[in-house]
Amino acid sequence: MSADPHAYLKWPRLIAFNLNGALSITATALAARSLIITNHNQAELAAKIPGAKLHANNAIIVTSLMTASAGISSIYTAILGSAITLRWYKMETRRTIRMREALMAAMATLLLASAILGTIIIVPRSAGASAPTLPESVIIKLINASGKSVRYRDSLAFPCLIVIWCCFGTTLLSFFLAALTSRHIGKYGPEDTVVGHYVSEHQGTLTPGEGSAVGDHVDEKKAEHAHVEHI
Repeated sequence: MSADPHAYLKWPRLIAFNLNGALSITATALAARSLIITNHNQAELAAKIPGAKLHANNAIIVTSLMTASAGISSIYTAILGSAITLRWYKMETRRTIRMREALMAAMATLLLASAILGTIIIVPRSAGASAPTLPESVIIKLINASGKSVRYRDSLAFPCLIVIWCCFGTTLLSFFLAALTSRHIGKYGPEDTVVGHYVSEHQGTLTPGEGSAVGDHVDEKKAEHAHVEHI
């Protein structure tokens, strides 16, 4: 057996975590950039037409939610990937897997909520506009004539929404792989980094300080098996 406590589905989990992290970082960047552009457009309209306002509060709220959910997802998956790669702890137990399952479920719920709200608001809706001296239709025409669009789906919020849905998919994949790992550890027991074997229910529970003793037992079994083969 491998001495790596994360050996079971290690590479599929690493790939899923890294992919989710990359998508989350992309979504965070797109959402943050979309917020900056929206604020700039609001300031620009107010400067060109005295008293004019660009009403995009609903898009700002949902984009901020997407920024937060994607940011949390990127941080968490980076921690998971680093824990597996750098072997931060010596035991991978069912309890640690269960904790990650719960956190990933919460993260997936947050991503799903932001994706659904984004789909409801960003895809079909547009920003509004008002001014003391001009009707909204005239202001919208002036904005369109300047080469800009008030439709949310024409902004960076729309590609961000697509990436958020992809993040939700990779989070579900990560949750599925973690669940498989949990079932595996529940059946065979945790894998110890020192002796590199699974401690099953029939073998008892491995406690600190017992690693070398169990390792000697494994070595004796290997030597006995080699002796039998030699005979």
